[in-house]
This record gives sequence, structure tokens and C-alpha cells, in this order.
Amino acid sequence: MKPLHALFTRTSVALGIAMGAAGIVRAAEPPALSDFATGDGAYYTTLGSPVADPYFINKSFIIAMQAAAPLQTEFVQWLKWLLPKQRKDGGFDRFCLEADKTWHSCMAADADDSTAATTIQMLNMALQRAWIPADQQPAANQAIAASQRLLASLRNPQTQLYRVFPHTDLCYLMDNVEVYEALRSDARATWQANQLAAAIRQQFWTGRQWKPAIPEYAQVQFYPHTLASAYLWNTGILPVKESDSATVQWLAQHRDTWLARSGDHYAWGLVAWNMRHTAPIQAACWRASLRPFQEKIGWTVLDAMVDLSLAHLGIAKQCASALPIAAR
Repeated sequence: MKPLHALFTRTSVALGIAMGAAGIVRAAEPPALSDFATGDGAYYTTLGSPVADPYFINKSFIIAMQAAAPLQTEFVQWLKWLLPKQRKDGGFDRFCLEADKTWHSCMAADADDSTAATTIQMLNMALQRAWIPADQQPAANQAIAASQRLLASLRNPQTQLYRVFPHTDLCYLMDNVEVYEALRSDARATWQANQLAAAIRQQFWTGRQWKPAIPEYAQVQFYPHTLASAYLWNTGILPVKESDSATVQWLAQHRDTWLARSGDHYAWGLVAWNMRHTAPIQAACWRASLRPFQEKIGWTVLDAMVDLSLAHLGIAKQCASALPIAAR
């Protein structure tokens, strides 16, 4: 059974899309990034819900920078909104927008480790790409340092893995991959990144499959069991050939379930993003499966950014092979 905080996972928050469906006119195209903008630099996590989750938005801008999408202005506005809201311990809560247009902390982070990791990776990437103006750089460096301290407090010295929260022993495969990517974004942390990569393989790989969590879940579900291993692709944790082979095998087994959203109703654009090098044709099929857009699809700001970034890379929105019936 999942722990209580998993009721508010990165995927389940997408249920909020149904709240606003009645007043939103749906077009053939899925909602774009601009549809999630709040007008003050932040973005709603899902349409119709007043919640802004820093994890989703951080991850979105990481993808934008990986795609070299022209979103520096939007990114700078996001930093102005985000950085003053960092907790003293280095973490970020989730925020709700009140009727008077003010934000307040309304929920704890879904996971402290992944939120800290995406903060570090996003800011390191932005500094390396000169996306952060000089007057914001001191605050950005302070935010990195605070997030690093939080991650250090989450590291289990026995397993060398990172825990979701300080008060639990729970470790997620997906989150530890994101911590690895954060460490890799800093040249000074190469040794720590390599150490974590070895721990991930040792602790999560059974010899036949990847465990999504430690301790393991009793009930196998599409999320996280089927999806967790997709976070490993093209990260450097697996050798290139092994990563490419894992992507191909995953598609052979799970492509139709993913594109038809028969395992759950979420779009899971991160899967398409992580296969953009190995299987761009299937990433295009993901874009095709969303059109015309159906309100029942769980669609987040992160999915909108993936769709935008794939388009920016020239990946089409037509599928060269047959789509599963439910996705047509």
C-alpha cells in the first residue's frame, strides 16, 4: 500500500483538470503552455486547479533548456516568483492562488528529494546557458546551496540512496534518477553522481526488472511500476546501448497501453521526451495520440512543455504507424 503522501503524487494532481473542464473550450490541439500561465510568472500544474507545484514547473524549464526552446523571458519570470518562496530548509511547498490573487503554501511538496533535485539542475543549467540575469545570480546560487543541503540531509549513508522526506526510509527510483541528473549538472559533483548511479543499479535492479521503490509496493500498477524505468533512458546511468535497448523493449511491451492511456489516463509526456533520441518516431506518435485533444486525458504543464519542446526539435505530430484504437 502506498504511503499517505502518495495520494498527492505528481500524477494524481492531474485530476484537477476535470474541475475546469466545464468552462474551457477544447480545440483539436491540447492546451498549450500559455494556457497554464497565471500572469505573474507562475504556472498552474493542471487547468482548472489553483495549484502551482514547483517540481512540475522546474522540470518543464529543464526540458525547455534541453530543447533550446526560446523561453528565457518566461524562465526569468518564473525565478522571480519561485526563489523568494524557498523554505529555510531548502525545500519548496506547493502553492494555491487565492481569490485576491495572492499565493499561499497549501500543501507540502510531493517529494522533497525530487523538488530539490530539479531546482539544482534547472538553476545550474540556466547559469551555464547565461539564462539568469546578473541581478538574479546571487539568489540563484543561494537557492542551489540550500537545495544541496536539503539533499544531503535526505541521503541514506547505508544505501547511498536519497529518501523522499527526512522522516521516511522510502526511496523512489524516479527521484533518485533526478538527483543523479542534478549532481551531473555540477562538474564538482561528478564523483557523487557516479556513486549514486552505482547505488541505483545495485539497489533498484533485481536482475530482471527495475523496482520503482524501496520498500517495494505490494500492488503492481502502470504507475509507478511500468513507468519508473523510463526515467533512466538517456540519463547516463545506463550505457547508451543498454538505454536504447531498454527503450525498444519497453515500447514493444507497453507502447499501446501508454498511447491509449489504458493503464491510467495521464499523458506521460516525459516518456516521449526521454525517447526523443532513440525513438523519435514514437515520440511523434505520442503527439499524434493527443490530437484531437480529449478532456479525459490527464494533462499538466509538464506535458504542454514536452509537446512544445518536441515541436521545437522538429518532431512531427503525425504517427507513421498505427495508433491503438483508444488513442485515435
